[in-house]
Amino acid sequence: MNSLPLQNGSENNASSSIGDAPITRALSNIKTDLFQGPYQGLGDRHHILAAQSNGIDCFALHDPECLAPILDHYCQAKYPNDDRRAAISMWSQWYFGVFLSPMLVMAAAGEVALPFQPGFISLKTDDNQCPTGFDIRDWQLSEMKDQSATPDPWTHLESLIDGHLEPMVASLAASSKVSPKVFWSNIGVVVSYVEKHVLKNTRISLLPLISDAKRPDGNRNPMANPYSTKQSEDGSPSRRVCCLRYLLTSVDICPTCPLAKL
Repeated sequence: MNSLPLQNGSENNASSSIGDAPITRALSNIKTDLFQGPYQGLGDRHHILAAQSNGIDCFALHDPECLAPILDHYCQAKYPNDDRRAAISMWSQWYFGVFLSPMLVMAAAGEVALPFQPGFISLKTDDNQCPTGFDIRDWQLSEMKDQSATPDPWTHLESLIDGHLEPMVASLAASSKVSPKVFWSNIGVVVSYVEKHVLKNTRISLLPLISDAKRPDGNRNPMANPYSTKQSEDGSPSRRVCCLRYLLTSVDICPTCPLAKL
């Protein structure tokens, strides 16, 4: 995939000078501007709504009592005879894969901080409870552009990480008995993909999210180094933490599995 072009003047729409009112834009307009041409597919599964969604509020999933029945249904429907831990890791890859790419693009290329809070984003699933898309409430967002400084991805994505990813990983781990490292690795792989293949013409690099050993608050960064220095059989880097996919009998082993050569 090529890099994401800046659309409709977003490359020169700088913030006002100090003392002026901040420039605000509707999230629906940001999405329309960014996801065009070959990038339209990135946003196809995310729908910006003016009204409340009938999906599952993603913040409700922070409670294992809400998340566990969804995971149980998915495991029984998709992998009834396989390791439940591996099946839940696969569910999380669907969830973070569908969820994160457009969110990262809108926050980074749009240079805004998305307001992750209850009522903001809702999950849609198929009959097997597999994630298929998300409904997002439309918001007026203040641009966070300062042409004199290099944008910090931690600032733009703090609400996403603290407000949703951390409690979501905790809920997944509590519902599955899988180490949080597995789910953070699944997240890091998505961040790495978006940084490498999509966000090339934007001012914000996501690289610190997967290269910094610590977060700005001094705590350990669980997304750091999703890949090891070892190479897979196809020459691509191996994942540092196994996603457990090899335990699913009906799914081929991941080409970047660190256990592939064992």
